[in-house]
Amino acid sequence: MNYLKGAIDIHVHSSPSIFPRSVDDLELAEQAKRAGMRAIVLKAHEESTVSRAKLVSKVVEGIEVYGSLVLNEYVGGLNPYAVDMAIQQGAKLIWMPTGSAKHHIDHYGGKSDYKEQKSTIRLLPQKGITVLSEDGRLLPVVYDILDLVKGSGAVLATGHLSPLETKVLVEAAVSRGVEKVLVAHPDLKINKMDLSLQCELVKMGAYVEKSMLTLMPQWKSIEPDELVRGIRQLGTENCILQTDFGQANHPVPTEGYNQFIQILLDHGITETEIEQMACSNPAELLGLQAK
Repeated sequence: MNYLKGAIDIHVHSSPSIFPRSVDDLELAEQAKRAGMRAIVLKAHEESTVSRAKLVSKVVEGIEVYGSLVLNEYVGGLNPYAVDMAIQQGAKLIWMPTGSAKHHIDHYGGKSDYKEQKSTIRLLPQKGITVLSEDGRLLPVVYDILDLVKGSGAVLATGHLSPLETKVLVEAAVSRGVEKVLVAHPDLKINKMDLSLQCELVKMGAYVEKSMLTLMPQWKSIEPDELVRGIRQLGTENCILQTDFGQANHPVPTEGYNQFIQILLDHGITETEIEQMACSNPAELLGLQAK
């Protein structure tokens, strides 16, 4: 059964990429269109996907395709110039560092790669990016980035920062007036955070992602019943479903999304709640008109 009519995947990977992918940008858009999805947001750890999304949109009609920017070393790290350019060109999400985050590198024992998937090209060694100074304060450049995101219509997303960094960042973003904040896969083992902290961030005004990737054998971080209990505690109005798929050893993202929804339904989430988390909430986050 297809559950994807009107659904949005705000966090999905495709090639070209430094990692092996199951689909390229065009294949992903075509498959999402056939599944009846409304929109996808392309994410790449190594570059802005804004231009890619624009080209795909010209080729594949009937599906909205958007780009994003991840602030890894490959775009200059915490680089306001890259943020400004991406936003002006239409980026929907500005992600804090992922593979370049110090927390990520510490998690993998000094590597910016992943144990679960290896880059197809050589990666230079990285010291790791943190958003905090030695005294625990947010770096001045991060405030510059927050000010660029504020009022732009784009979303500030947290990436692979540590739970502490994420908390400080979200607090600052909200107090600074950033309208849209997204906590990236807080159940994933790389940046896993307690449910109590997720609840705290939601009370500040952030959305939290709930991800199919966290249920996959190689990336297993949480059991489905615990994931559903977390959604119940956080409130479906504060959660956004995504796949984080595109890894070559997984089903293609549309199949993965359908499987994810089936798992949630089997564990007591209702179709109305699915519609909220897969369609309404991400549409609101992306600034798309209600349907």
